[in-house]
Amino acid sequence: MSAIVQPIQPVSIETGLAAKFLKTCCPVLGVLVIFVLGSVENALAAAETGQQIYQSRCSACHTIGGGKTIGPDLAGVSSRREESWLIRQIKEPDRLLAEKDPIAIQLLQEANGIPMVPLGLTDADVSAVIKYLKSTEEKATVATGLPSEYFPTVLISIVILIGLTLIGLKAGKKEVDVR
Repeated sequence: MSAIVQPIQPVSIETGLAAKFLKTCCPVLGVLVIFVLGSVENALAAAETGQQIYQSRCSACHTIGGGKTIGPDLAGVSSRREESWLIRQIKEPDRLLAEKDPIAIQLLQEANGIPMVPLGLTDADVSAVIKYLKSTEEKATVATGLPSEYFPTVLISIVILIGLTLIGLKAGKKEVDVR
């Protein structure tokens, strides 16, 4: 038995509903994917920079989930303290003590009178450290789910599936003659 093989004819994307859909929606999906990738990349880069700063400047006195050392354990600190206070505490801890900030004074007492020294960090450095601290909290809260490094892959996969589903729905509309 021999089979007749016929080449598949290319389908022009210029005709029908699929063409209209691809011309109007795919750029939107493309922009959405780029936006998602960019924001995830920026957040990951800031957290990585924050991790480097934390390890080089903060880990001598602080842990994240390892208990109190010289300074307090920073696990969950961004949910316990307002971000504006964290920024000031990281950037200018001496000024908070001079202003008699009650939280700063309590932390000084818990550290047996050893004050946190000003680290000379820039605003960008402080922001990166806070993003890193927040990222450690997010990892802790989703410990039973997917690891956070899979989040961009899962999100992009969902966007692609939605796009392909919409393309299929738009292109798949045809009249069927049932006899």
